[in-house]
Amino acid sequence: MRTRTLLRGLGFAALLTSVFAAASFAAPPARTNSFVVSNVRVFDGETVIPLANVVVRQGVIVAVGPNVRIPSSLPVIDGTGSTLLPGFIDSHGHSYFRRELERSARWGVTTLMDMLSRRGYVTRMKNEQARGQASDRADLFSTISAATLPEGYPYNFTPNQVERPTLSSAAEAEDFVNARFDDGADYLKLMIEDMSVTTPVTIPTLDAAMIQALTDATHARGKIAVAHAIKQPLAELAVDHGVDALVHIFVDQPASPAFVAKVAARERFVVPTLSVIEWFATQDGHDAIAADPDLSPYFDADDLAALAEPSPLLLSAGHVATALDNAATLSAAGVPILAGSDSGLHGLELHRDLELLNLAGLPAATVLRGATAAAADGFGHRPWPCGPWSARRLAPGRGGSDPRHQSRPPHPESLEAGRRNRPSTREPLRQREHGNLVAARLPLPAGGRTRFPMSVGFMGASGLRAKL
Repeated sequence: MRTRTLLRGLGFAALLTSVFAAASFAAPPARTNSFVVSNVRVFDGETVIPLANVVVRQGVIVAVGPNVRIPSSLPVIDGTGSTLLPGFIDSHGHSYFRRELERSARWGVTTLMDMLSRRGYVTRMKNEQARGQASDRADLFSTISAATLPEGYPYNFTPNQVERPTLSSAAEAEDFVNARFDDGADYLKLMIEDMSVTTPVTIPTLDAAMIQALTDATHARGKIAVAHAIKQPLAELAVDHGVDALVHIFVDQPASPAFVAKVAARERFVVPTLSVIEWFATQDGHDAIAADPDLSPYFDADDLAALAEPSPLLLSAGHVATALDNAATLSAAGVPILAGSDSGLHGLELHRDLELLNLAGLPAATVLRGATAAAADGFGHRPWPCGPWSARRLAPGRGGSDPRHQSRPPHPESLEAGRRNRPSTREPLRQREHGNLVAARLPLPAGGRTRFPMSVGFMGASGLRAKL
């Protein structure tokens, strides 16, 4: 299992295959929102507590630590040999159907940052989240529509259709941006793609004036702008003109020292999407997932069909090597590197992305932070209620327990000093009533539920919540 390898890198004992079915947890007498997980390793998104007791009352974590007393009135789950860790945030996904979010949660991805979808669908999903009716799926945040030219990427693939919305000049940027956020977008994605890496033709893309106007208008709304760019010159154009993050790593050339220094100095973050870059060059990654004995017992027909989908072979092994090297170079310079799948293999693909980030040379702790705490930070969803940010670990009493507080924006003073001026998405991650963490999570067996599935979650500004 991919996460098993990373946990080993953190010094954790290997996760047992039986953990997937939660068999290592002794179920309490009845389904309840108050319980204790005893003798469990905790990775809180930043640091490791080697052995702890975690006390949950009415769905809110009230105590965490090695010396926490276990109340005699609460049912106890024995976590010996298991690890409690945050549910993963996929920082580059696409979702058009609710079942994709259900599948994401089954594989431990409990928040999906969507990079292109449909307004009606996103609105329905976010309304579900606001009503606390999303306990069986990943939470969804979305750009809904991306900024691109008429017949620019990706609309160049459908020349007989007229897609909207698009823009043709910098003068249109403010109205375009305001319309996107009025539609309910959480951030803006810019398509800065000329197709020259993967095809023999070059298509028009957003120019410098348009990018600047779009990012200015986005920041005026208190949001962040992210960019698709797989060539270094286009990535640099994005960074030079206000984009807050790159949601692919470029594959055309090694990252230049000047570019790396610029991205680090301007405190941008990057979502390399290594797993989808690999798939564009070879089927090997999907074959490795399919052959993984820790994962394969939980595949269903949709998983197998997606794994068998042939690679388009639009990139080369050299492109993949460049992508891995660039991710490692940026990380070494202090640039936050987040996990993102950009895949139709919802949830499952992220495990491959984590593995590739580790293979690129990122330490295991850095990789896991990039799928948890660093992702929440990058998209402006701080503070997580896991104790003072300076302590960076779970602490009792952090945040309110009232679910009505879930929509409160992050407090600006909670942001790290060097990131205080980054625009926030203004809305904390609205987690489900049971939260956005998993106990080493734990995809459910195909076609059914585990005997004792568990999910524990960071709740934006509303407290740590948990559910059995």
